[in-house]
Parts: sequence; C-alpha cells; structure tokens
Amino acid sequence: MLMAAGFMLIICGALVHILDPYLLIFKWKLIFQEGSEIFNLWRTPPVDLYIKIYLFNVTNAEDFMSGRAEKMQIEEVGPYVYRELMSHDNITFNDNGTLSTRPHHPLIFQKGLSGNLREDDVFMMPNIALLSIANVAAKQPYFLRWPINLLIRQTKVQPLERQTAREFMYGYPTTLTTLGYTFLPNWISFDKVGLIDRMYDFDDDFETFFTGESSASVSGLYDTYLGSPDLAQWNGSHCSNIRNASDGTKFVSFIKPDDQLLFFRKSMCRTQILVQNGTDYDVAGLKATKFVFEENALDNGEVDPRNKCYCRNGNCLPRGLVDVTSCYYGFPIALSYPHFLDADPKVLAHVNGSRPDPKAHRSHFMINPVSGLPLQLSVKFQINMVLEDLSSMAHCEKFSKLVIPALWFEITMPGLPKSLLSRFIFYLKILPFGDQVVKHSLLAFGGILLLVAITKVSLTLSSAYSSAYRISNELRDSLW
Repeated sequence: MLMAAGFMLIICGALVHILDPYLLIFKWKLIFQEGSEIFNLWRTPPVDLYIKIYLFNVTNAEDFMSGRAEKMQIEEVGPYVYRELMSHDNITFNDNGTLSTRPHHPLIFQKGLSGNLREDDVFMMPNIALLSIANVAAKQPYFLRWPINLLIRQTKVQPLERQTAREFMYGYPTTLTTLGYTFLPNWISFDKVGLIDRMYDFDDDFETFFTGESSASVSGLYDTYLGSPDLAQWNGSHCSNIRNASDGTKFVSFIKPDDQLLFFRKSMCRTQILVQNGTDYDVAGLKATKFVFEENALDNGEVDPRNKCYCRNGNCLPRGLVDVTSCYYGFPIALSYPHFLDADPKVLAHVNGSRPDPKAHRSHFMINPVSGLPLQLSVKFQINMVLEDLSSMAHCEKFSKLVIPALWFEITMPGLPKSLLSRFIFYLKILPFGDQVVKHSLLAFGGILLLVAITKVSLTLSSAYSSAYRISNELRDSLW
C-alpha cells in the first residue's frame, strides 16, 4: 500500500510539473469574458493615470514680432496636472475572438498636484488658429489669400497673443475659427482650436481588441482602429500597423527575453516600438521588465530607411520630428520628444530656451513580464508647429519656416493603487510560490513513502531469508 501510494504521489507530482495547473488557470483568467476580473480591470482601469502639461511662454514676443530680436525666447511653465479617467465604453463581444468598444478619456484638473498654477494663468503663446490658417492659405492663389489677409489686418490678430493656460489647451472661439467652421466644414468641424482639446477628441473613434480566446497572451491588444489594422495616415505596414499594439492598459503576456512591444495612443498618431532596457527590476514587490522607445524612432529614414514611410507626401522633416498633420485636422503639427531631445541640432536653433535632458525627458514603461500588466509608466512627447513659407500672409511673415514648440506632455502612472497591487502580488507571487511548494511536496512525500515502502519490503525479505536459512540449517542438523 505504501509503495502504491508513493508511486501515485510521484506520478501526481510529475503530472503537476508537466501540466502546470497554475499556468493553465492564469491563462484562463487572462481571457476577456463578460464579468471576468481581468476584463473589468481593463474596461475601467482603477489606476491613478495623469497627464502633466508643460506650456512654453514666449518672453520676448514684442521684440521678436517687431524685428528687434532674431529668435523667440521660450520659458517652460508647468506642470498643469489632469487626471485621466480612462475607460472602454459601449463594449460588444464579437464572434471572432475580439470585442468592439469606444474609448473615453475625460480629464479633470488637479489643483493640488499643480502647485501654484491655475488654468486662468495668462501667458504669451502662439495663436494656433491664425498660424494654422495662414499655413494653409499661403499655398492658395492670391484671390483666395486676399480676403483672409484683409480679415487678419482688420481684426489685428497676431501670431503671438496673451492667452490663459486653459484657452491655449482647450481653445476659445475666434473670428478666424468661426469663419473656417462656417465656410470650410470639411477642414474644420469645430469652432475653437485647443491642442489638448483636439488631442483628446475621441468622439468618433471606435476600436476592436483581442479577447484572448485564441491566445491568452494577446488579450487587451489592438485588432483594429477605426475598422482597420492599419492607420490611414501612413503607407506601408512598418508605419501603419496597429495590430497587437497596446493602448497602455495591458501589454502582451508571457514576455520573453528580447521581445519587442507596440504602444499606441491617438495623440502620437502612430505606434511606437518598445525595446527592453533591463529585466531585473522590482516595482512595489512585483518583477518588472523596463521598456523604452527604440533608438532613432523619430528619424524619418535618416538612420533607418524603413522610417521613410513617416514622411508626409514625400516631405521628410528633420530627424526628431514626425509630421502628424493628418491626425491634427490639417494643422501644421509635428511631434518630438520634449525640448527636442534626440532631434537634429538645427531644430533646436529655431528658438532659444530649449534644454533637452535625457533624465527628465525620456519615456519608460515598467511591465510585469508574466501578466503584461504595466506597473509604472511615463510617456513624454512635445507638440510643435512646423510652418512653411508665410511671407505672403499678413502679420505672419516672421514665422516663415519656423519650428515652434507649443507644449509638451507626460502621460504617467506612478504605480498601482494598494488594492490592485495586493491582488496582483497574490496572483503573481504568492500563488506561484504555493504552486511550487505543492509540486515539490508531492514529489518529496511520494519519494519518502516509496523509500519507506522499499525499506519495509527489504526488511521483510531480509527477515524471511534469515528465517528460511535458520529452518534450512535445523533440517540439515536433524537429518544428520
């Protein structure tokens, strides 16, 4: 009986090692199903997600516009901190292992985290509406430019103007935007222009994500955006592909060494490739792999020829700038890293005051490699205006062929809340440890029982042999 029990325990231990019930259960829990724990966490992430916004105040606006100063002098002001209440709404489960949803990202200003800064602070900043309309009109024939120039002169609107922080970020109605909204509805479908307002315009967006039904590791990753696995503004799969990218809520699970990930936010207008930058990290008790943007991601083909597909209409911007005009309603907008970090030095020469700092301005992601759960993240980009020849536009001549930094932002999640952290420590540390204890205990206990059984059998056989030997000797003696 002991030997049979020992064999059974060893077999059970071996089967547990082979089948790995913990892994099977964990994979099952990763699959999105109505009411499941991981699905509910993804649908409305219970995390502290913030966007920190830094504005650029032009301190010599009058001197620059009058010609007394050769360059604009900018001064960083911020951060203005907003909490982002991210959620996936109007969810429909599809028959092909995906679900459809509409993203929702409302922002709430955080006075306590913004220090002494308030949304009604006034600064001298670029007039986004005027410069955008001038950039479009400058390419038009004279008879189309003339009424716009007349309106600019009559209203005395200037390319740099005093605005509150909120007006600059969220926009305010102006004569020019009202005119554009009225007469150019195919270009401007709104009556105010604010960079954050446009950046967080998700009204018409719809997306599909994998549920993990076919492969648990890809649950929560993009299948399509606006009905396609490719972003319409780029040509070629290297630049356009969005499939298997993360929106930052959950990344691919069971990450292997040297695996690269994809990350997408609408404000970036493209996917970014994430590469590993170290695996031996601990974030609040959970194992983490550090990911960063791949080197030369914003080089437009100068270093990596594949990136030439980010050149809009064949026009390649200098290294460090990505033309996102198509994502910002035709406005002459380009993204860079904050303060033109890693950009071509000639880009920094357009204005005075940019101070790129790799420690302060580089992005990173701390991701648990088993679950794909982001434990900490910091995503940093800068929004710039890249202007063409404006010499034919009233009041805008000085801004011809300039790259003007407008603002930079950091989307950050400093860590998981305690309630969520304790839950994942249980799933990712305590349960696996218990699983190993059970596996080794079954093998060890089975081995002990088997050893006891073998010893007992050996002793029994030895005793029987001794008895037989003694009886044999006694018979032999009696015969003699």
